[in-house]
Amino acid sequence: MHLHPRPPRAIRLGAALALALLAGCVNLDSVRDFADETRKISVAFDPFLAGAVRQCEQKAINRKVYADSGAIKNFDAQKVADEATASCKPIAQQNATARQINTTLAAYAAALSAMAGDGVAASLDDGLGDLAKELGAFPGMPAAQIGNVDKLVKFLARAALVRQQKSAIEEALSHREAVGALGDALVTYAERVYGAYVRESDEDLGLFSDGLRDGTTPELLARLQLMELRRQQLQLQAQLKTVAALRRSVAEMKLAMADLQAHLGELGSDERKQQMLKLAKEVKTLSGQVLQAFKG
Repeated sequence: MHLHPRPPRAIRLGAALALALLAGCVNLDSVRDFADETRKISVAFDPFLAGAVRQCEQKAINRKVYADSGAIKNFDAQKVADEATASCKPIAQQNATARQINTTLAAYAAALSAMAGDGVAASLDDGLGDLAKELGAFPGMPAAQIGNVDKLVKFLARAALVRQQKSAIEEALSHREAVGALGDALVTYAERVYGAYVRESDEDLGLFSDGLRDGTTPELLARLQLMELRRQQLQLQAQLKTVAALRRSVAEMKLAMADLQAHLGELGSDERKQQMLKLAKEVKTLSGQVLQAFKG
């Protein structure tokens, strides 16, 4: 009797996983939780974009208000505001790429959630198709990862069209490096662009406060200005905390995704749930700090 050789163990496990996913027999709660927390990271990042522009503009305005030696009769508030807006246009332009990166991360989270849920994902935003072309000039995006991000974007478009999300979960998780690169790029933006303006503004506020105490400014006006500068300093300190919280959340997101990919046959285990709880804890802290720091 002729015996057929058994296929390699890895192939048998992969086939079993695919059948289980297609049959809906695998507990995918951890996958859905991971997708939800990743989406929350994307939501939490969004205020950094407008915040970078505001900090750039506020820094320029403060320098005109507190450090300009020109006569008060020549001070034109509208001109100062217009010049601040013009000087910060490069930041607004850089935000366009950062927003695309963040949108791609959100699209991945939405698609993965659909794959682990009803199996139907919304179509990918057509505007993301050219993302890879924009990443070369974006700070913090390693050149080696640009190709991986391009593959991820193409996967998202294909997954949405084919609508075989459940069988594609394994492939979705295989894009771990690209997803991590997107998260790291957001952290780098927050640290190098947004964080840089916050730190520079904080240093300026300290100098302006010292200048108000030299006795040349009327005391009542000096007190009012010192209170305003203190308010700005407290807000800047709160916003700097959000940068660190974003870094921790992205690091935990990468660990959680690696854990899911390494345990495809145990997606419903208690260990996966515990890993997702760690991620959820960091993201909750991030979301709370962003809400507090960027309110108003």
